[in-house]
Amino acid sequence: MARAPVIDADGHILERQEDVRKYLEPPWDKRRGGLWEGSYPWDTELRGTLTNHDYRDGGLEPERQVDTWLRIADRENMETVVLFPTGSGHVAYIPEPEWAVAVCRAVNTHFANDYGSRSPRLRPVGVLPMQDPQAAADELRHAVTELGLVSFEILSQGLSVGLGDRSYDPLYAEAERLGVPLCIHGTRSKLEEVGGDQFKTFAEVHTYVFPASITLHFTSIMANGVLERFPRLKLAFLEIGATWLPYWLDRLDEHWELRGEHEMPHVSKRPTDVFREHEVYVSVEPEETLLPQVIEHIGDGHFLFASDVPHWDARFPENLEFLESREDIPAESLRKIVYDNAKRLFGL
Repeated sequence: MARAPVIDADGHILERQEDVRKYLEPPWDKRRGGLWEGSYPWDTELRGTLTNHDYRDGGLEPERQVDTWLRIADRENMETVVLFPTGSGHVAYIPEPEWAVAVCRAVNTHFANDYGSRSPRLRPVGVLPMQDPQAAADELRHAVTELGLVSFEILSQGLSVGLGDRSYDPLYAEAERLGVPLCIHGTRSKLEEVGGDQFKTFAEVHTYVFPASITLHFTSIMANGVLERFPRLKLAFLEIGATWLPYWLDRLDEHWELRGEHEMPHVSKRPTDVFREHEVYVSVEPEETLLPQVIEHIGDGHFLFASDVPHWDARFPENLEFLESREDIPAESLRKIVYDNAKRLFGL
């Protein structure tokens, strides 16, 4: 039986700095050196044993990445693939605000011209100069209205203050006005920011740093009433699964009940209820043991399927096949996870 259509809410581009550099505007096009720093070179692919050959064998030139993604989409009946950055999220660490703006503009133009324009099935996600929230709002507006990008990645590290801080309000206001989601995406780039420098193996770092950095900003957003101050804002928290949600919301609920009047004045009800009532999404890991209970507890309108291709831990298409075969999740909920919710989130 043919698979029903799928929307991949989080695939990836492996962007190269040489392709981005072509789009730097004057006077920045005369600047030498790298565009952004990388992170510590862990052996993520474990001496070549953990790699996505289906993707890598196609090469990294943009046109070949596009061809590879369209081949994958045809084979797996993907109606749309939402393509996130891989390296350019590191613009968060650029200390020069004006240079960060220039690099973000070049990245977003590269994604729009070399990926988004090639096929309506490929919808790239941009990056923002979060060093200056007003500049980030301006770039968001430009990239949406002029380039057609559907969302923006905010890495969970590299920010000077939690995402619930009022300084980000100009960005949230513009994203809400344009109906464009902001996606807080897990990373392990600067692992020392959340204590990951105490580990000596990549397994420890990757297990801990992603959820530690994501839940930091989730706490900040929920405790500072961002969703109530911007009720039409759409947010997603990606690449740490979904079964952490009840635990973390329970902790927030407890502190709201005991201290909310004084320290969460913009949160008018339990954070669990705020989450349920707003457009907030998380991507699932198909093998999560307690996923059915979490879906029932939170409501099935908040969950997304993400292939994570071509990253080392992207067990695709096996993860999609496993999710679709789960008999402990109702068929209607599965349909929302693999298609409906992403269609709504990204306005497809």
